[in-house]
Amino acid sequence: MLPRKRVGHPQDLDALLVMLASAESHFVNGAIITADDGFAL
Repeated sequence: MLPRKRVGHPQDLDALLVMLASAESHFVNGAIITADDGFAL
């Protein structure tokens, strides 16, 4: 039932964490970011 046919691993969140820690995320405020590989679609 998983879109990618595999369970996620912690390193799958690396790009998201780097983006949130960077200056590019200065406009992200109070967001809930769901890391579910598109399962909620």
